[in-house]
Amino acid sequence: MLVFSYFIKLLNNLSKISKLILTFSLVISGWTSTILFLKTTYSSEIKEVINKMYLNQKNFIFNVKDLSLLLVKDANKRFSDKGQETNQFRNEIKN
Repeated sequence: MLVFSYFIKLLNNLSKISKLILTFSLVISGWTSTILFLKTTYSSEIKEVINKMYLNQKNFIFNVKDLSLLLVKDANKRFSDKGQETNQFRNEIKN
């Protein structure tokens, strides 16, 4: 009976980990697809990282990290560009 309860706990933990991995994969895949569709300033670098990911499976985790960093850089640049446009628009309205 005790072994069975440990087995159930193990299965529950594996289920949670699987859901976390699946969610992370879906978010990264969706984000990457959106960025590639929009053809932003980092699109070519993102494509290069994706090619590396498939060519060299041994370094897959490191390439995912590089992809994540590029996606964040791209988002930061787009948000800062939009913020600058908003500030310019506000300044034009005041003048």
